[in-house]
Amino acid sequence: MSKWRKLGTWLVLVIALVVFLAAIFVVGSTIGRMYVLGSIELSIPQIGIICAGITSVSVFVRCVKKLKSRSELAHT
Repeated sequence: MSKWRKLGTWLVLVIALVVFLAAIFVVGSTIGRMYVLGSIELSIPQIGIICAGITSVSVFVRCVKKLKSRSELAHT
């Protein structure tokens, strides 16, 4: 695996983690607002962030698998 490709994979891994944390924050604030107001209201950007957070989990897993397989190939 080339140096730039490995760096790109790590960068995507970090971005996926940040997006997931943003989705966790949106869900947490929505739950808190629901507790206070008694109703749930999601805007379109909030729905997009939650969907991106769900997608980021699969991207994160794919990047980890890619780095693991490349690491195993380098050791053999």
